[in-house]
Amino acid sequence: MRWLVAAAGIALSVGCITQSIAAQGDQAQPGSPQFKPSSDQPVGWRGDGSGRFPAADAPLVWGRQSVAIKELGFQAKKPKPEDKGQPMGDGVIREWLTLGPVSVPEGKTVKEDFGTDEASLAPDQGDKSGDLEWKAARLDTSYLSFWAMYKESLKDPKGHVAYAHTWVYSAEGKPVYVNVMFSGTSKIWLNGKDLGTKDRPSFDANGSHVKLALVKGWNRILLRVSPLADLAWPKGINQWHFNNALFGTEKDEYQSQNILWSTPMPDNGPGVGSPILVGDKLLALVEAGDLVCIDAKDGKVLWARSSTFAEAATPEERTKNPQIFVEVDPMVVKVQAAMQAYCDAPAKYAADAKVRNERMDLERKINKLVQDVDREKYEGQSGSEAGESASTPVSDGQNVWAVYGSGVVACFDLEGNRKWTTVIPIKHSEHGYCSTPCLVDGKLVVKSSGYLGAVALDAKTGAVVTPMPLWKTKGLNMYSSPLPVSVGKEKLIVQSFAVINQLSDGKVVSKTFTPPYYNIYDYVSPAIEGRTICSKVLAKGDGNHRFVFQTLPDDMADGLTMKQKVDVEYDVKAFPCWFSYDHCASPLLYQGLAYILSVDGVLTVIDSATGEIVYQKLLDLSPMMVHGGIVRAGCSSSPTLAGKYIYIWDNQGSTVIIEPGRQFKLVGRNRLENLWFRYGPERNECTTSNPVFSGSKLYYRGEVNLYCIGAQ
Repeated sequence: MRWLVAAAGIALSVGCITQSIAAQGDQAQPGSPQFKPSSDQPVGWRGDGSGRFPAADAPLVWGRQSVAIKELGFQAKKPKPEDKGQPMGDGVIREWLTLGPVSVPEGKTVKEDFGTDEASLAPDQGDKSGDLEWKAARLDTSYLSFWAMYKESLKDPKGHVAYAHTWVYSAEGKPVYVNVMFSGTSKIWLNGKDLGTKDRPSFDANGSHVKLALVKGWNRILLRVSPLADLAWPKGINQWHFNNALFGTEKDEYQSQNILWSTPMPDNGPGVGSPILVGDKLLALVEAGDLVCIDAKDGKVLWARSSTFAEAATPEERTKNPQIFVEVDPMVVKVQAAMQAYCDAPAKYAADAKVRNERMDLERKINKLVQDVDREKYEGQSGSEAGESASTPVSDGQNVWAVYGSGVVACFDLEGNRKWTTVIPIKHSEHGYCSTPCLVDGKLVVKSSGYLGAVALDAKTGAVVTPMPLWKTKGLNMYSSPLPVSVGKEKLIVQSFAVINQLSDGKVVSKTFTPPYYNIYDYVSPAIEGRTICSKVLAKGDGNHRFVFQTLPDDMADGLTMKQKVDVEYDVKAFPCWFSYDHCASPLLYQGLAYILSVDGVLTVIDSATGEIVYQKLLDLSPMMVHGGIVRAGCSSSPTLAGKYIYIWDNQGSTVIIEPGRQFKLVGRNRLENLWFRYGPERNECTTSNPVFSGSKLYYRGEVNLYCIGAQ
């Protein structure tokens, strides 16, 4: 999240570092190739914690596209022999003919065959079906919303369906996959063949990812989509829509542009954590408890280190439990050998699923065995879609610190030499541990359920220094990241829900509300720039979102009293929603505007000084969300400023680039295709981490690869 009320010449600690966006002397700004992290300016989550790389000169054009998609064309009108359609380079069908609202025949349900010859429908624009007419719909996103078309004339969509039909031209007749995320129950036909009923309420991953056996020449695609009025938490809000994105089915038939190199990761996902750039080294966490270091120039793996409970065990614990470590230590040696095998031949190692899984299983088995040493200390965590490496490392330019979902915290120098390893209680409640630590004043501040919020560790030793309670309950979800700020000489830590602690003693000095006793989802991290803090807090209604902008005082003479508070509540109910109007991405603050992204791809821009909603826009992205696996995340990568532009990713490899400002201005759209297998059928590589920018290069971690993107 980011929010900017710039105060010229004032430097506050932001994100994972004490940042100086205003240039001070010859200090290079984030995004510059000359920027060097230090103890005063560490790098970590979202670069320096703000998500701003103002000195970058980032690429605007890149891509990896399958040959099968590049050769496709589409059009809504019935094609003539000479027609080839509009090119579909980005995999989105943007012209459809629609018919609706159509009443469900008496005695039928939306899951059944209606008893009419639906499969033979091949309409042209203006054709009639009873009193209804096939009308053209031209899209500027991947979404087609029937409810937007019919809500003025239809009070209750229940008992109705709508049809969408289009023509797709294939020069070679290559098969493709389509991700089609729909509101209710849907049926799909290809060239008259029934591809089955897709039941939206089942949350079936396979039901939303369909293989299309295209024939050479023109193909007919027909969808029948029903509405849905019960979307989990925002109940009673009518949704009637679908989105679409096509991907190739062959792993080797791709054309790339401006991808300088890509290095396969040794885990193949889920890849939630972002890399950091320290000089010419990229560092990233991988499953199940590993840190890899990669040469930023060419993608070569320099070193990889595993950190399990075995490394965190004390000499006393080893002495008292010899039988456990007699079994564990040979496993540790095997894991170390596997990590070296990855360093020696990354592509070969990553391609061998058996070898990858054996190493990750060993790491988890080590943790399980060591738990018998002290069940309270070695609490661990259950599996989740975010995995155990969803955090982002942090570095001061000399050392690097890593935190894993197991509770292990480790410190290495930049050559991979281990400094220390410890463990803290960070048991998560549901989706995983995603919080990234921040480094300030020689302390590593880590989110911890065991300390009811966070805890400060001595960065040199790993010893506990200061507990920092967030509230008095263990019902915590460890997603958001703490950020440091300064008021006068006092160093503060901003946690989720606008709770602020003193670094020195952990005392809570500010909070905007009293949290309830039940579990709270703190997906969205606070954001800071200048003297403004922005926090997401609890909203009043289903589908609503509430953000608080607070202006810091100049000093803390009588405690922390904010100069100004702007409370903003808004909703995104006018836009298509797959599940519950969630926000997982953290906003971007820049030049007085907050850019806030929903999982469904709705961008809301707010004036941080007045609370004015500047604009809302459904972006031209193609998020894919199902109930299981990291695919659920949708648009969870946080908006990022690089140079003059803002970069926004979805979880299927698509990126839109926009100009900052009070009007929406699209600069570019790019897509990375990469077919692979993880859960269910083959699908596109998920992209849920945050990008890193340096000069003319962009670094991005997907499930499968770490990418370097730049103009060739």
